[in-house]
Amino acid sequence: MQEASPSPSVLQLFKSAPWTLIWLVLFTLVVRLPGINRPLVGNFATRNVVSAMVARNWIEGRADIWHPTLECLAGEHRMWILLEFPASTYATGLLWRCFGGSLDAWGRATAIGFMAASVGLVYLLVRRRHGSDAAVGAAFALAASPVSIIFGQSFMLEPSLVFFTLAAFYAQDCWLEGGRVVWLALAGGALSLAVLTKIYMLVLLLPLGMEAVGGWFRSTETTRPSSRRGPANLVVLAVAVLPAAGWYWHAARTAAPDGPFADRIFYSVRQSAGVHRPPHPLLAKPDFYRQVLDDLTGVVLTPVGFTIALAGLLHRSWRRYVPWLAAMAVLVAGLPLKFYEMNYYWVPVLPVLCVMAGLGWQRICRRLRPGRVAIVGLVLVLMLFSLRYAMKPAFITPPEDRAVVAAGRAIQEVAARGEPVVTMHGTTIDLLYYCNRPGWAVSPETPELERVLTDLRRQNARWLGYVPSGSTTPSALGRLPVRRSADGYTIYDLRGLDRAGGAGR
Repeated sequence: MQEASPSPSVLQLFKSAPWTLIWLVLFTLVVRLPGINRPLVGNFATRNVVSAMVARNWIEGRADIWHPTLECLAGEHRMWILLEFPASTYATGLLWRCFGGSLDAWGRATAIGFMAASVGLVYLLVRRRHGSDAAVGAAFALAASPVSIIFGQSFMLEPSLVFFTLAAFYAQDCWLEGGRVVWLALAGGALSLAVLTKIYMLVLLLPLGMEAVGGWFRSTETTRPSSRRGPANLVVLAVAVLPAAGWYWHAARTAAPDGPFADRIFYSVRQSAGVHRPPHPLLAKPDFYRQVLDDLTGVVLTPVGFTIALAGLLHRSWRRYVPWLAAMAVLVAGLPLKFYEMNYYWVPVLPVLCVMAGLGWQRICRRLRPGRVAIVGLVLVLMLFSLRYAMKPAFITPPEDRAVVAAGRAIQEVAARGEPVVTMHGTTIDLLYYCNRPGWAVSPETPELERVLTDLRRQNARWLGYVPSGSTTPSALGRLPVRRSADGYTIYDLRGLDRAGGAGR
């Protein structure tokens, strides 16, 4: 049975199967929209509020686009995070400025939009290459993946990486099969944005480059000799990484430990490279590989999705994806600690895993020919697994985080705009974000906490907002006067340190 031949345009794809694509995109939206109005607390809260702080500071004129800026202070200056170029974060900021409303909701909406568009793109890409059954399987695998649900509605950069990746592959396919030069430009632009957003997306050069080389040997009656397209494709791929090279050179130079801005760096690509210098010792530990398998069969694909993806290895076309799979394996091996501790790093790996699931589903359909009842049953089982992993982190705010927004509003009432404040909520900076004030996020476990608070008082901090994340309150706070106390939070007056002789103005 032959695979479907590629279609020359997106319009023909929509004419042949519009409702399938529409229902898949609607499903993607429906399973993510319930969490759109949740505050940015709970699962990886710091990563979410970092994006929100960057967007807000840029839109409100406190930062330029080249220095993503947080509310965290170093002396009198807000700190910079020079780890990536947050393109999708800036897009969210523009939407917020144009339409108003909640920045949190716009951040989540942007992620949902990228993920819905990604589901559409993976459907178009796989249908172009392998036919409808494989396309439906791949798109549904992406839409229903637990990490896709959790982080596909979080104010984070990862959903945009999925979109940029699939856009690069789809546009390159269109170019190599005889499309206009605009497809080549779109492929280069998508790759450039992916690498700008996260430097580790350089691994995409392997599969994209291999497919471009493979394109040299293709020719059809309707295209010019493909030998002209492959070299042009490779040139564009090389040029596409130049903006990222410029940005990361700027970031590394600005974050130099002996440079004039060293104290203003919250975190940088330099620090990340130092922590994750290969080979990481975690690669020698069996527990790492156990965790990888546990993630793949759980929060990434679910046991059902992983089994279907394995069935993709029985498909005759799976070898086409060896370079893409190898690139993702290089990514995991290069950042093992990230994948071990932070499962959102699996999100950029999802596209090729979902393509494999699509191939597996096509193989199952051809060999077993499941009926409607069997298909519905399989979908329900997969969704039960998916919601088991995704429900709590995606849609339920932990009890210890439910007072964060109220505490932030209370601090806004007592602290003047621009006045520095101190916040304390575990090890996160989410409370500082909701205060909408510059300041310092201090952990309750900080050694010599009273001395640290005294030093911050000398830097004109007047108020401390505290949302407990444990059962005990630090003893240093017990000696401070309380300005306001409510269910779940307390605001302390740091001027009590003046009266204790700890600080003077």
